[in-house]
Amino acid sequence: MVKRTCLLACLFLSLWCLTQDSTYAHRSDASSSQTQLIKAFSKILPVLQQKTSVPLRLPTFMRGLGGESDLYAIVKSAEETGYIVILGATPDCEGQHVCSFGTFIGTTRSLDQVDEYSVSGRGSTPVNLQHGLKGHFYKSTCGAYCSDSLIVWTEGKNNYIIGIKAESKADMIKTVNSAIEASWK
Repeated sequence: MVKRTCLLACLFLSLWCLTQDSTYAHRSDASSSQTQLIKAFSKILPVLQQKTSVPLRLPTFMRGLGGESDLYAIVKSAEETGYIVILGATPDCEGQHVCSFGTFIGTTRSLDQVDEYSVSGRGSTPVNLQHGLKGHFYKSTCGAYCSDSLIVWTEGKNNYIIGIKAESKADMIKTVNSAIEASWK
């Protein structure tokens, strides 16, 4: 009886601690996510800096990455007029749904020339971003699998798209704002 009482007390205490300390757990996940993103993106910075003149917009925050052991930032393309980076769970991910967490695009081309995401015919919601920037949020669509949620915005002559698999508008805004604030030099 004593063992059972102790076991129940420990279980109750553990559950109580989890509900009371969710803020700490969230901060810990966010910190882990930031460390993982910085580590993954840092590996590709030399290539991007050498090949493109478009300022990089790579996030330091993405929800839900805390449990991933390895993240791979893959340069799909990098040229003077822009870049496309995929964040994957495998080093050979090419953006397929099964291995991709998201795609990050910066380009001087018009958005209708970006093959990775077509926004024509999709409804959008205007969103306010850091530094007074305005963007458009495109909700994920789900069928056999869910597509990427997108935020599209322009800074001067550069157009940017961040797409993350089935992400909420609030977390997309946080991710994009972290990309705008990051100083990837």
